[in-house]
Amino acid sequence: MVHKITVNAYHPDSTVCPPEHKYTTSNRPLAEGCPGRTVFFAICACGSWSSAASATKGYAAEMGRRHRAATG
Repeated sequence: MVHKITVNAYHPDSTVCPPEHKYTTSNRPLAEGCPGRTVFFAICACGSWSSAASATKGYAAEMGRRHRAATG
């Protein structure tokens, strides 16, 4: 089974924040009309796992690495 992890960012209204939305180093959105990112989720291609909500992309990615290590 392939365990490819994808980390997605979400806006406050629960819509996906596209990867092309750029941010400053202080995490302020540069894309016009982007309300900002509020939460990150890591999702595995195996279809049986997703992380809990995370405030940072790095932590969501770490949860994905731990899932991949535990399963195979």
